[in-house]
Amino acid sequence: MLYIWLAIAAAVTAADQVSKLLISANFTKTDHITFIPGLFDIVYVENRGAAFSMLNEHTWLLGVVSMLFCIGVVVFMLKKKPNDRTLIVCAGLLLGGALGNGIDRIFRGFVVDFIEITLFRFPVFNLADIAITVGAALLVLHIFLTERESKNGKDSSAV
Repeated sequence: MLYIWLAIAAAVTAADQVSKLLISANFTKTDHITFIPGLFDIVYVENRGAAFSMLNEHTWLLGVVSMLFCIGVVVFMLKKKPNDRTLIVCAGLLLGGALGNGIDRIFRGFVVDFIEITLFRFPVFNLADIAITVGAALLVLHIFLTERESKNGKDSSAV
């Protein structure tokens, strides 16, 4: 059960990298395809910053931070060996997403983003970003619910 987080991380990283390779090989910065009208389009964006292009042009630093985060997740999982399914899934999603974007930053010098929401204004993103967002939101929700159970006197098996 414990090493499922590695399988999740590997699947997320592979899906992210394959999607970015396909986009990079078939799109230019001017290409724009309506994928689901009124919902989202496929575009090609080279993001040289972090979320929402923060720290633009500091890709090397963001690459180092991504890799340090990945090392932290791996060390945590190997030392703590949590058996909580939610934590295992969160670790896999966070590790896979950070690794996917970290690989881009280190080897490309930028992160390939390609999903553009057209329903409302939102920065362009990729599969790694989705994994990080879902993993982080799930982790916050899990911590909140675990804390609430602890305060109510119930036994918690978070770690």
